[in-house]
Amino acid sequence: MKDNEIALRFSEKFIKGKMTLPSVDGGTYDMYIIEMPNEEGDYTEFKRTFTVPVKGVYDDNKYKYIKYTYLLKERHYKVIRAEFYDDFRVKNQHESTLMSAEEIKAVFDRYRDRKRKNFENQFIPEEKKEN
Repeated sequence: MKDNEIALRFSEKFIKGKMTLPSVDGGTYDMYIIEMPNEEGDYTEFKRTFTVPVKGVYDDNKYKYIKYTYLLKERHYKVIRAEFYDDFRVKNQHESTLMSAEEIKAVFDRYRDRKRKNFENQFIPEEKKEN
């Protein structure tokens, strides 16, 4: 990892799909659509997504279901909340924003912390939860 990059770890369940885009030289390139965890509290039908190049997503050495990619610190990524067709073209876009790499990483970190806290709370006796 370079100084101008942030490593983003996520479960492979967040990879919504792969889309192929035309390149300027007449070829094509593939992008993964990465779905972001909900932070709205209640379930929303369409989650926020952003794209990363397929060649920039790597497998974790320890856990095969964990993926990671590097996001540039100084870059802002387009994050959309949209409904997609089966071939991952945007059908209906509900929201579009720009997020920095740090903001995207923070969303995944907060999700991981919530999951860990919920898991740990399962082992706390009921009488201690009330206090």
